[in-house]
Amino acid sequence: MSKWVEHRVFVPASQTPDPIPEGIAAKYYVCWPGSFHEITPDNVKRIMKNLRSGEWMDIYLYHEADEEGDYLDLETDGTLYDLSYGENMGEIWWSTYDPEYLDSDVETDIIHSDGQSIIYRETTTTDKEAVMTAIEYFIHTGKLWNGIPWMKRWQELESEKGERAE
Repeated sequence: MSKWVEHRVFVPASQTPDPIPEGIAAKYYVCWPGSFHEITPDNVKRIMKNLRSGEWMDIYLYHEADEEGDYLDLETDGTLYDLSYGENMGEIWWSTYDPEYLDSDVETDIIHSDGQSIIYRETTTTDKEAVMTAIEYFIHTGKLWNGIPWMKRWQELESEKGERAE
């Protein structure tokens, strides 16, 4: 018999974080409820201003116009920030985390943009500036910024003997 086992790896922030380069890699965004918009060099500053000011409390950033594939997602209440990245159609999840709340079931008051998901304190941070830099870095590179700690999670099907099921 096999069962799904969750794995987690913690990636610390780099001592020398990468600078934000020029260019646009994440080409589309949506704030719920809202429509799909293209990201251009001209609107990056407006996007970041709306996020920093708290006018926007959520954003999804995509590489593809069909809202499929990898994406970066921010959900916030203005004090706690849940930043996550879905890789390989959600098979692997990267998220911010708070070491003091790991393995806890403490729920936040953040209203998820889907209207139903619960955001746990474990996957949040209070470091607004790092989150904003990570978002801007993702817009320019399409990659996760190494200046913020990340928790990587995925599940594998394993046999009761501890072996990966094929």
